[in-house]
Amino acid sequence: MGDRLGLGFRELAALRRRARHVGSSLDEEIVACGLASEEEMARAIAAVLGVPTGHIDSDATVLRDPRGEIQIGKRHLRTCDVSLTTRLFMAPPLEALDLVAGHLDADPALHGPVRIVTASEIRAAEAAVTCEERSTRARLSLAMDFNRWSARDVVSPLQAAVGALLTVGIAVAWFRVDHFGFALHVACTVSAFVFTMFRLCVLLSPGAPRPALALASAISDVDAVPRYSVLIALHREAAMAEPLVDAMARLDWPRSKLEVLFVCEASDPDTIAAVERAIAGEPNFSVIATPRTDPTTKPKALNFALPLARGEFLVLYDAEDRPDPRQLRQAFETFRTSSPDLACLQAPLTIRNAEAGWFQSLFAVEYAVLFRAVLPWLARHRLPIPLGGTSNHFRRAALVEAGGWDSHNVAEDADLGIRLARLGYRVGVITAPTSESAVGRWSDWRNQRTRWIKGWLQTWLVHMRAPRHMARDVGWRGFLMFQILFGGMIGASLMHVFFAMQLASSLATLANGGTVSLAHGLIAIADAGNVMLAYLVFLLLANRVLEPEERPLLGRLWSLWFYWLLASYAGIRAMFQLVRTPHLWEKTPHREIVAASPESR
Repeated sequence: MGDRLGLGFRELAALRRRARHVGSSLDEEIVACGLASEEEMARAIAAVLGVPTGHIDSDATVLRDPRGEIQIGKRHLRTCDVSLTTRLFMAPPLEALDLVAGHLDADPALHGPVRIVTASEIRAAEAAVTCEERSTRARLSLAMDFNRWSARDVVSPLQAAVGALLTVGIAVAWFRVDHFGFALHVACTVSAFVFTMFRLCVLLSPGAPRPALALASAISDVDAVPRYSVLIALHREAAMAEPLVDAMARLDWPRSKLEVLFVCEASDPDTIAAVERAIAGEPNFSVIATPRTDPTTKPKALNFALPLARGEFLVLYDAEDRPDPRQLRQAFETFRTSSPDLACLQAPLTIRNAEAGWFQSLFAVEYAVLFRAVLPWLARHRLPIPLGGTSNHFRRAALVEAGGWDSHNVAEDADLGIRLARLGYRVGVITAPTSESAVGRWSDWRNQRTRWIKGWLQTWLVHMRAPRHMARDVGWRGFLMFQILFGGMIGASLMHVFFAMQLASSLATLANGGTVSLAHGLIAIADAGNVMLAYLVFLLLANRVLEPEERPLLGRLWSLWFYWLLASYAGIRAMFQLVRTPHLWEKTPHREIVAASPESR
């Protein structure tokens, strides 16, 4: 076989040793090292076995195993064409050639139906057979098997009834009850204060030491490296294809045990073509085209691709992500040395274009506080963690048990983190970062923030359909933190609006020679103190977590309150969208071509 592929004895011996170490096969190592293509390998195997190569007819019927299943990842496939001719397509590992040859010699009749193909062609045929089933399950998602946890129906009948009564009650009270607006203002102020107290707890707690990233030998004592799957959903992002593929090719993981699946919409041929050009010659990189069905959301696309992912571990990235090449190794080492209830690890996200503008700078500081302070604090205290939308590393079995992503929730990441906690799993954090670019245009920032807040509202409504069950699943501490994180965010958003309205009203009254009542004066003072305290706590948290080269960003925090006010506007917009278009996914365009990033040039 080595002669047919132009490989010497020493090369083959080294490849065999590597295959034994990482738990792959010799042919996988040859292809992963670029010494032969899959097609060349198939032709060489066919010549050795004395059987022809072939191609799987798309019109042929794939015969299922005795249990009626298509077993994704097997290296053989049986078909029956329209003339009732059966074929056995094989992509045998080189280590099994003697066994296969023995069967062929023992039964010469097998030479007729046997054809040698590539493993990729077998997987593509399996994917085609299950396409309709996967599309249906991806579209329905949790609504099919776990409807009580699905955001397909935004509110339950009971929640709808309670919401209608509250809406009517608030409307009547607003016009009929004296000082009702004042009472509502106070409630939002208190809610925002509680959220600030949570951040203060994070600030006052000692920060955990950051582990070193020198993990070159982290898997040296592992008998067989598990397969790692990478899922990347792209939509209208053809310009991002080349730098994204380059970033994935730099991931420090044995290439024979790494698969990267680029999930694109079938109705987006430009992105598909761009990715296919970029991955040419990259072993184990492939494109999955999702059928055009509603809802057109990222989680639906991921659910469509999830059954095709063969890895024991799985990580999710976005089109603009540039992960630290060592991130997979650090995640695996953390999983390997932790208890099995650790289902997911969140890598920190950093903003590489923080100096590009005002939105980008405050976005970068916001991310630094969230991923370097808040989420590690929640992880240390074993509290539910709302995941970020990317760089989530999963034990695939736990992800499947949780039902994957909710295709109808526009903040599917936050929802999945809470759902894993309800199932008894933990979410942890690692330190190897992923850099991405922040949006710089107001309309893009507004749409992105609206989608996030709307998804958090969906998540709160879903998990509060049965509050007692929620409290039972996550415990009273987890239940209380869920209310602080999700309810406090909404309360804080409204508080900024109320404060701005109250301030404008008071200034207008004073400008016209009027007087401000004592009660309104006191609440204005309370609001000002609340905002100043929130600002101070956030500033101190940012000062703690920012790296020395990021410290200049602190100079832009003088306008933080206006940034929060804009977030409040997005929150109010999210509430209206929740009623009118709950499943609308406002796509965040990635206009910044990553040439600004040194590592992607």
